[in-house]
Amino acid sequence: MASELLDPETLRDLHALVNAQPIAFDDLSQLDRRIGGPSISTINRNGTGQYEIADRDVFRPLQYCAMLFRNGLQRGELDWHARDIVEMSSLHIESLIKRVGNLFGLPLGALLHKAIVRRRLDATTLNRLHRFTTFYNEAKHNMGHEKDSHLFSVPDAITAYFVSRRLGLTLYSLARVRTDLAVFEWMGT
Repeated sequence: MASELLDPETLRDLHALVNAQPIAFDDLSQLDRRIGGPSISTINRNGTGQYEIADRDVFRPLQYCAMLFRNGLQRGELDWHARDIVEMSSLHIESLIKRVGNLFGLPLGALLHKAIVRRRLDATTLNRLHRFTTFYNEAKHNMGHEKDSHLFSVPDAITAYFVSRRLGLTLYSLARVRTDLAVFEWMGT
C-alpha cells in the first residue's frame, strides 16, 4: 500500500530508511515531515500537542507514535515498540473514520461497512482502508506468535505509520478536524 500512497522518491527513501542499521530518529523525522500535516517532529511544540483539544482523539495516537519511535530508537529497542506503533497508527485512522461517519463506539472494520461512511469515501480510499484494517486487527488481537518474538518487524511498524499518515491526509477534511493543519508546518530548530 505504501507504493500506492507515496511518491517514488519518498518510497525509495522509506525503503532505505527501514533497511538502515541503525535507524536514526532524525532521518525518520525528516522523511516524515515530507508527508505534510502532523509529523513526529511537529505534533508537539514546547512539550504539548499543537492540536485543538476537540481533536485529541485524532492526534493523540500520533503523539504516542512519536514517543514510541523516539524511545525505541534511543534505547535500541524499536522492535519491542513495533506492535504499539502499528496499533497507534491505526487508531489515528479509526478516529478519523468515526468522525467521517459521525459514528462512535464501533471498531474500524465495522465502521467501514456503514452506509454513511461508504457514501463519503471514494472506492479507492475505502479499499485501502479495508486492507489497512487487517494490520490493525492483527495488532489488537493476535497474540498467537512465538514466545519472545514480535508480530511486527521494525520495517512493518515504520511502513504502517507512513501509510496511516498518508491516509490521514486524505481524511482530515472529511473528518472535519478543527485544528488548522498549518500549525504542523516544520519551523526547524
